[in-house]
Amino acid sequence: MARDQVLQLRASAEQRQLIDQAAAAEGISRTEFILRSCQERARDVLLDRTLFSLTQEQTTALLADLEDSGAAAQDQASIERLLDLPQPWHAPA
Repeated sequence: MARDQVLQLRASAEQRQLIDQAAAAEGISRTEFILRSCQERARDVLLDRTLFSLTQEQTTALLADLEDSGAAAQDQASIERLLDLPQPWHAPA
């Protein structure tokens, strides 16, 4: 993937030192460390808003709601819109 975009940021001396130490520990550049860390965090944020888990009781209640024909059409449209959103776990690295 071509790196043709410029990102600029300001950091304190302590933040820069911490980042530099971590990058050195990984054997990569500061830029590579920041980009990897930011991408990982961005995916986590998006996944936290996309994936969820249910208890057995919650699953039973959800399935019962989905079987309600009045709510089912509205729920189906919402589910289809959700499934049409870009999936962050398929984002290019």
